[in-house]
Order: sequence, then structure tokens, then C-alpha cells
Amino acid sequence: MFRGIQRTLFLRQETLSQRYLHSTTCKLNRGNKNTSENETSSADQELKKSTENEHSDALINSKKNNQSPIIHENGLYYGKFTKEEYKSARAFVTSQYTKLEQEIKGTHDVRENLGKIPQFPASASSSAHFGKAGTKTPAVNSLLDLFQETIKTTGPISLLAYMRQCLTHPELGYYTTRDPLEALGGDFITSPEISSVFGEMIGIWLYAVWTTQGQPLAVNVVEFGPGRGTLVHDAMCVFSKFVEKAGKSVDGHIWLIEASPVLRKEQWKTLCSPDSRFETDENGFNTSISKWGNKITWADTEKDVKCSPNECNYVLAHEFFDALPIKSFTRTEKGWRELLVEHTQAVVNTQMKLPAAEEESGSAGSVCSVHNDVPEELRTEFHLTASIKETPSSNVPRMSPRFAKLPVGSRIEICADAELYMRRIMELVNNNGKGQGAALIIDYGPAAEIPLNLLRGIYKHKFVSPFFRPGEVDLSIDVDFGNLKSLAQPQVEAFGPTEQGEWLHTMGAGHRFDQLIKSANLMANKELLYESYVRLTDKDQMGKIYKFLALMPKGSQAPVGFGGSL
Repeated sequence: MFRGIQRTLFLRQETLSQRYLHSTTCKLNRGNKNTSENETSSADQELKKSTENEHSDALINSKKNNQSPIIHENGLYYGKFTKEEYKSARAFVTSQYTKLEQEIKGTHDVRENLGKIPQFPASASSSAHFGKAGTKTPAVNSLLDLFQETIKTTGPISLLAYMRQCLTHPELGYYTTRDPLEALGGDFITSPEISSVFGEMIGIWLYAVWTTQGQPLAVNVVEFGPGRGTLVHDAMCVFSKFVEKAGKSVDGHIWLIEASPVLRKEQWKTLCSPDSRFETDENGFNTSISKWGNKITWADTEKDVKCSPNECNYVLAHEFFDALPIKSFTRTEKGWRELLVEHTQAVVNTQMKLPAAEEESGSAGSVCSVHNDVPEELRTEFHLTASIKETPSSNVPRMSPRFAKLPVGSRIEICADAELYMRRIMELVNNNGKGQGAALIIDYGPAAEIPLNLLRGIYKHKFVSPFFRPGEVDLSIDVDFGNLKSLAQPQVEAFGPTEQGEWLHTMGAGHRFDQLIKSANLMANKELLYESYVRLTDKDQMGKIYKFLALMPKGSQAPVGFGGSL
């Protein structure tokens, strides 16, 4: 604010500058409830008098010389302050700015707590030090302890910080404190693990896109979050078989974005023959050769994926966006307020949409005594509370036209990380500049409407409060497909989202299951196949909530599965 005023003081002529300064002073004084209109500072009176006198002189001189005021090339009036005038104006504006800042922030100095705040990440084996020497330091043996002490010291924390620590804290996070293979199957089962038909249909889709794009020779298949490698295995089995049957060849390269050494070894077992070597190349990347003769490279992040300009990229992202940290906001009568994580000893938090009375109270959790009849998974010491004033992040929903018509009481979730990943995916899709490339995003969430208040925890195959047992519960959100599509469309063509059941049927999943059921010898196997088919395609199970979104280079026609055909 002060720098903006200072810049104006340098550029504008003294008459206009002083008039502007005087109006600013009046506005600041009117904003102070404790200052009456008659209580004007001596500096204000002096500037006002000076302004009136010089304004009169300027008019007289202008009429006498029949000249207009000099206008600078940038459109502003040009002039100079004397050194004394500048010092006087600067001192006055500084004092008013300081007064206004104190009214907004209060007199508490946040720097008082520097050195006392428990840091993220904190060590489970050592406690953070608080207070003066000799003060007993609180033990931090769990995320519950860490969050409790942090909130006690600094106040409520952002939901994004809470989620990051719950999932990826080096010593206490969900994904870092357990065997990754156990984490993959312990709380949630994904579509590729239910039946190989799921990945086979994606392989058919890749072949169809590859065919319509002129059968490019150099192809990279890039997967975000490959898990055990089941999806890319089943997809590449079909893709390679179809390419071979067509009498064609592909210089294929598989990129797996995976940081876990344990999962990399599991993916190697899934995708490679036992005699294939798991090596490290000259650039530090783990590499191997797949069952189909394709080179496999493991990358820590999406930024590490290296592509030459002539290569075509096909990107897969299955249940990747649903685990990214978010920020949550609620609309109040005074505008958008960020929802922060607060600690209270006795909280029942269901994470369901609140009645109007509770929404107006500013709390996103029901704070009450914990009753014996409340399920354990709904008991928590943490809940969401609305920030008293706007935070910097509150500008995001306020400036977005998507949220302009939402009523008071609405709660939304915004994922900033999703935009970063989408940018990289679009770069990969547009890599060779020849209209060759594609991405397939599969996740769960509404097709068009804005997801509202849908953060959840998953614990032992059940949905629980996201604040239940921090670090022991997998956290998940409904993906905002509308936002992903709007992010993508300036750079690529976006098709969908299409329901999983509809997409699988379009690609021929029903026929494939029918073949498998008929060829199965045992009735138990037939029943298992049918159960898998129902689970993947039925609207009451995974067929409706899961969606497919396709990204193609600009100018591309709709691909098969999204209204297009071969």
C-alpha cells in the first residue's frame, strides 16, 4: 500500500498529488471509529491549506499563460516535490498506514513465537523445544501430538498442511510408516486389481488412438502413480499384441513416476521377466526391459520425464488426483472464509453438510461431549473452523466465476497441486507438435457440478472422519473434473468426463467378460468373473462414481469411448 502511494507521490504534480493525499487521509480517518471528523491532525490541516493555495496559483498561472498542465508520456501529471514536502507527506502516510495496520492485525506481535513453533516435519524420536530453559517440552510421538502442540502455539492450521503431514510426514505419515504394498491393498481396492479386463480396455483405447494418429513410431507410455504396475501391465499386453497383429512396430518406452524403492521393485516384478536386470543408468534413473521388449525408466517426479521432440506421449493417471492435498472454503454473509483445522478435546465430526445454524456459527464440526453411542470412527479431537477474516487463499474462490452463484453456507475444496500436474500432463500430450499424444485420467468425483464438502478418510475399507487417527487413515477427495477440464482446454482438447461403466461397455468390456465366463471351467470362477464385471460397471458400485477424462492435442476429434470411432 505504502509503495503504491509513494510511487504516486513521485510521479504526480504537487497540486494533484496533495489533493490525492488529502482525500486518502480523509478516507483513512473516516475508517477509524475512534477519530471524529473534527479531529484532524496539524499535518492534515497544513497540507489542506497548502493544496488550496497552490491549486489557486496553478489556475491563475494557467489562465495567465494560456497553457495546459504538463502531462507525462505515461498519462500522469508530472511535477516535483520539495524535500520538505516529501518528508512531511511520507511521515504522515506512514503514521496512517501503521495505525490502519494495527487496527487490522491488532497489537500482538506474531514474531514473539519464533523459535517456539513445532516445525513440519517434526521428529518422532525427539521433541520440539518450547519456552524458556527448564520448561518441560511436550512429547511428540504421533501426529495427534504434533498437531495439538502446533495449534496450541500458532492457532489453527490450513487443511492443506494437515493433509500433507497425515499422508507424507517422513516418520508419522500414512504412506511413510507402513509397507507400501500393504497400504495399496489395506484400505482400498482399485479397479485394475479387481480384473485384468479393466487394463485391457485401456490397452485397446491406446491402440485405437495410436491408429487414428497415424501410428507414430516413437511412443512413450507415462503413468502417474503406477501402484503395483498392474494397470500398465494389462494395457501394454493388449497394446503390444494389437500392434504385432497389425504387422507394425513401435519403439516404445515406459515411464513410471514412482518415488518408493519398494514399489519400484514390485513394478519390476510385474512388468519384467525374472532374468531382466534392474539397473541404474548414467543419469541416476532405475531402468529395466519389459516383457514386450520396451525400455522402462523410473522417475521420482513428473519433471524428470525426458522426451525428445519427435516422441509421442500417452499418459495414464488412475486414482492420482484424489489424494492431492486441498484447501477448503465456506461462503459466509461476509464472503469466502478458509476452513482451518482446530483442536478441541471433545468433537464429533461426521464431515457431512451442516445445517444452516451450524454453518453460521463458523465451525465445520459439531463440538460437543462425546457420547458412548457415537461410533468410534466419528470421534476426533480435530475439526474445521472458519477463519475470522479473509486469508490470502480466500481470493481464489472470490475471483473464480465458477463459485460466484453458490449460496451462503456452501463449502468447496480447491486443489492447487492439481493445476501443476495438469500443466505437465498437457506438456507431455503436446510434446511432438504433430497432433500425436493423449492422456487418460481416471478418478472418482462428479462429472460437471462442483464437489461440495467431500473430504473423507478411508480406514479398513470404511469411510471415516478425515480427522480420525491422523497418520493411520488414508485421506481422499472427490476430484473436481470441471476444474481439470477448464485447466486443460486452453492448451488441449478435453473429452468427457464419462462414467466408468459406460466407458468400459463402449470399449467392449461386456463382450470380454462374456468370453472369460464361457471359457471358465469352474462355477466359482464364473461367479467371480461376474462379480468383478458388476463391481466395475454397475451404477450402484464403481460404474457411476468413477469417471474417464481424455486429453488430446488441439484440433483432435473425439476418440473412441468419448463419442468418437475408429
